[in-house]
Amino acid sequence: MDRLDALKVFCAVVDAGGFSRAAARLGISTSSVTHQIGVLEAHFGVKLLNRTTRSMSLTDEGRRCVEQARRLLEEMDELEGSLSDARQAPRGSLRVDMPGILARQFVAPALPRFLAAYPELSVRLTASDRLIDMVDEGVDVMLRIGELPDSALVARGVFKNRYICCASPAFIERHGRPQHPDDLNDFPCLNFLYPKARQVRPWIFQQDGRPFTSTPRGAVAMDHVESLIEMAVAGAGVVQHLSVSLIEPLRSGALLPLLQPWQAPGPDVSVLYPQRHQRAARVKVFVDFVEALFKDAAACGPPAD
Repeated sequence: MDRLDALKVFCAVVDAGGFSRAAARLGISTSSVTHQIGVLEAHFGVKLLNRTTRSMSLTDEGRRCVEQARRLLEEMDELEGSLSDARQAPRGSLRVDMPGILARQFVAPALPRFLAAYPELSVRLTASDRLIDMVDEGVDVMLRIGELPDSALVARGVFKNRYICCASPAFIERHGRPQHPDDLNDFPCLNFLYPKARQVRPWIFQQDGRPFTSTPRGAVAMDHVESLIEMAVAGAGVVQHLSVSLIEPLRSGALLPLLQPWQAPGPDVSVLYPQRHQRAARVKVFVDFVEALFKDAAACGPPAD
């Protein structure tokens, strides 16, 4: 550890631009700084600094040393931080933001179990689909569906979505099953309306690994996913949406899958958090909790067609 302390002093000298200024920053004497640099140079057997009464500059060896010393000290800080967090029980307030459908179907029902496991944690959860600045809004963890912004956020995929067509058992009994996506024009269909563009979203299929789209005619188009799904449960028509939104009615049998050979991959669910929070115990346990929730959901796939 003496050499590590000496490396810290050496980096402080380089950053401060002089021995006395480094000593003032570190709260030690100038003679102690001089001694530490001498110990370091004796250990490596090279001169690290060119010193005169008026100036100081790095040697080539000193330049290499300071670059690697900074990396070593950063890694040591990370190690100490992670081990310190591992010793601490998660506590404090956790600010979370996610789409409403994920909050209602997955996170909110399981939150009592999470809070019972971590009684010193409190959770403030907001439900929104808009892109937010996590730093400006003080958000610790965010769940999102779809493409992720190119940023410094840590992103972990937790659920692989598929586009699933489905209808209620009563609807299928009355109308039968479409055998091909082209058949959907002969069935009552429930379309999703993009909220901002006010345009109908095309239905997405896949054949032989290649995606294609179709927009079946429909008497109803709506910009609220859960209401559209409730209409399908009530027997109003065929609906296509992401599997993460349909797990509950598919699991209960309120909806049955259709056109399974043509199912296409959809945008995944990811959990995001700032790089600086990845060591925080409260963030780690919540991310682990979310991953476990969606792992359980993925294990309960839709029934066979």
